[in-house]
Amino acid sequence: MANDNGQSESIRIAHLTMLQGVISRMGANSFTLKALSATFGSAAVAVTATADKPSLYYATAAIVPILIFWLMDAQFLRYERAYRSLYDHVRKGEEIEAYSLDAAPFMKDIKSVIGVALSWSVSFFYIAILVSFGLVIFLIYNGGLNGADVQPAGNAAAEAACFLLVPFPERHLAG
Repeated sequence: MANDNGQSESIRIAHLTMLQGVISRMGANSFTLKALSATFGSAAVAVTATADKPSLYYATAAIVPILIFWLMDAQFLRYERAYRSLYDHVRKGEEIEAYSLDAAPFMKDIKSVIGVALSWSVSFFYIAILVSFGLVIFLIYNGGLNGADVQPAGNAAAEAACFLLVPFPERHLAG
């Protein structure tokens, strides 16, 4: 009987390890989406700033993928929360099938994708990207806040915009 308890405990620990791996991957995917959003926004600013005839279509084309990344990030966080709930049930020794990775029963307790997207942990990052992106595009098209009639900036402005929006720009400047 003692051997059965030891085997049951080792199965539970292995199950917890598997769930922790899934949760870690969800967090890594979320981080990757945030990095892609910042990079994509920076690239759009650079293209707009260096174009001979900048168009608002560039800005619009950049906003759509950022919004899609925002929703995908919210979905990853939603699944991560469901897997954390599954993890807690397994940790407490509640009746969960051994090695089950089915988090669907726990999804009903978690907000919708839009609800998670509007939570502080997700929305602040993407709103900051969209506001900074909008500000830089505004400055490119209006030549600054003083209303001067200035043509869209050249490469220096694009590099400055990339420097401001790309996380850890020192990696790109080292070469």
